[in-house]
Amino acid sequence: MVPDDKSQQRVEKLFSELEQITREPHTAGDESGTENGKVPPVVQNVPAVDEGLENGAQSSLTTSDEVIGVSKVESPAKPEEQARQTQAVPVKFFNRIMDNPIIAKELKGRMRGRQGFIIIGVYLSLIGFFIFLIYFLLTLDTGISNSDPSFLQTVGKVIFSTVVLMELLMLGFIGPALTSGAISSERERKTIDLLKTSLLSARSIVFGKLGSATAFLLLLVFTAIPLQSLAFFLGGVGMAEIVVSTLMLVVTAIFFCTLGMFFSSFTQRTLIATVYSYATILVSFVLFILMLFSISIFDSYSYSNPISTLLENIMTIATWVLFSTNSLFAAVMSEVILVEEQSLYLTNNNFFGNTSLALPSPWIIYLAFYTVLTIVLISLSIYFVNRPDR
Repeated sequence: MVPDDKSQQRVEKLFSELEQITREPHTAGDESGTENGKVPPVVQNVPAVDEGLENGAQSSLTTSDEVIGVSKVESPAKPEEQARQTQAVPVKFFNRIMDNPIIAKELKGRMRGRQGFIIIGVYLSLIGFFIFLIYFLLTLDTGISNSDPSFLQTVGKVIFSTVVLMELLMLGFIGPALTSGAISSERERKTIDLLKTSLLSARSIVFGKLGSATAFLLLLVFTAIPLQSLAFFLGGVGMAEIVVSTLMLVVTAIFFCTLGMFFSSFTQRTLIATVYSYATILVSFVLFILMLFSISIFDSYSYSNPISTLLENIMTIATWVLFSTNSLFAAVMSEVILVEEQSLYLTNNNFFGNTSLALPSPWIIYLAFYTVLTIVLISLSIYFVNRPDR
């Protein structure tokens, strides 16, 4: 059926009216809606648009803005949001560490058993016993008043030095024992291949084993800080000495754990790795004693046969650096320099001749040397774990 002219005119009229209706809300909104801040009534009567269509319209607007080149200005972060972000950084770091399944497994296995608590109890009991013994021996002299400030300062210094030296010695015994069987025990149980075929990389395996042992050893270090604070309350010990001693203990704990991990990474038996670890520590102390004897002999020889000043300076620097790598020497000499020279970073010393040199304090050399050595041993441990077993 072909439409007549009248019906076609009606249809065209309806289309023109619809176009006018669709244009009227925009013009009304531009004139009145934006001025008064109100939505025009025509727009209010429009039914709600589906959420999916809104999202599509927003996405089309954003893409059109990007095409046109309109730059969006981001609002500055609020102080509350910045504080939350800064507080979330340690939490994220801790969660990232605990995401390693080896760390979670080792820590739970060690702390759920009796062995960890027994080690902590014996460790603190020995330190407390020696503190009581030293205080008892120092107070036996009835000629000295217990309320004398100089006497209390002497007691505080002796107690502090004893606690730090005992911690250094016990860390040398406990640290290698925690990690000398970390990798070699997996070889003995024939489970090293399962670890290597898992999604864990060699670095994750090494850091997981080392992290759990280091965390337990650092727990021992920090649980003894209240015993060190007894010397702080008695006097004679400052905050600088406590900070330096804590740094030395932390680096020592990490190094001894790394040493056991290094020998465990390429040996087939835990016993062999343990023997290598303790033998290395024993040899270092024997070499230190031999160096003391050799320096005394060389010093007596230099008096009868003078050497050049340059050679004396080189020998002094080399001897000072080598001595500072010993934990006991570094701790004792740093304390002596801090008390006598009132210097935390530098000292003037001469082992040979009469020329005194400005040398760094032993604790600085100690921290730098063992930090670098720890990084090297960790890298070698990762290499040996990643290498296929022969």
